[in-house]
Amino acid sequence: EYGVDSKVIYPPVDVEKFKPGKKENIILSVGRFSQLLQAKRQDVLIEVFKKMIDAGLSGWKLVLAGATDVGGKEYFNQLKYQAKSYPIEFLENPRFRILQNVYGKAKIFWSASGFGIDEEKEPEKVEHFGITTVEAMAAGCIPVVLGKGGAREIIEPKKTGFLWGKEEDLERITLDLTKNSSVLQKLSQNVVKSSKEFAKERFCQKFDEIIF
Repeated sequence: EYGVDSKVIYPPVDVEKFKPGKKENIILSVGRFSQLLQAKRQDVLIEVFKKMIDAGLSGWKLVLAGATDVGGKEYFNQLKYQAKSYPIEFLENPRFRILQNVYGKAKIFWSASGFGIDEEKEPEKVEHFGITTVEAMAAGCIPVVLGKGGAREIIEPKKTGFLWGKEEDLERITLDLTKNSSVLQKLSQNVVKSSKEFAKERFCQKFDEIIF
């Protein structure tokens, strides 16, 4: 854009504060309940999960966690109505220790931030990096996230997670994972290791390399 030779340093993430726990059949999404600027599109995730349940998936639940304090209360209520009668749980404005706990228990992490957006025309409306994705990885949770913005730089497909573009892709990838516990276990180990690349220590090291 400006003809300047530049280097990218990813923001530091407190990966040491997230640990894998006793895993349960939970699909987790973490992001504010808001339609402002970067819409997290929990509505898309709910619809995909409902299709999976209707198609016969059992024993799994979707957990949606996030804040409602900035432009999100009405949208939050709409989502709760949309999810009615399905195994979908909402964590509104959860405390940090609650987030740590649910990250540790979840097996799969979902994100639809930027869905339906042309990132060439409106790049500000897609996920720039994805701190919650890295937090999930640190807790051994497999990311299945929309392949736009920063997600493409965090995730190595089939090794440290999966990228999706269409709703049917999200459904297919997730169903495959729910049926293969050995793949889930192997990937869980990979993502924990990969998350360390975004730790504070790595941030400081890369910053020093540029400055000095």
